[in-house]
Amino acid sequence: MSGSEYVIGRRAGAGGGPVGERHAVVAVATRKDGPYRAECGAKVDVVDGDWPPEGGDEHACPVCVRDTGTPWG
Repeated sequence: MSGSEYVIGRRAGAGGGPVGERHAVVAVATRKDGPYRAECGAKVDVVDGDWPPEGGDEHACPVCVRDTGTPWG
């Protein structure tokens, strides 16, 4: 799988806001209700954006990065 086939999933935190590491979720999985299962197996409640993730403070989950071939850093 590659870029456009993934969206970013992030675990929902207090008040439903997204927190923590980002996870790659296969886009087709987001057509149904969550929780979604990320590449690393984490259950993800919040889904947004495209893969790879962007942002200075957050990094993708190392397992999801490995599985999608996206650079970690």
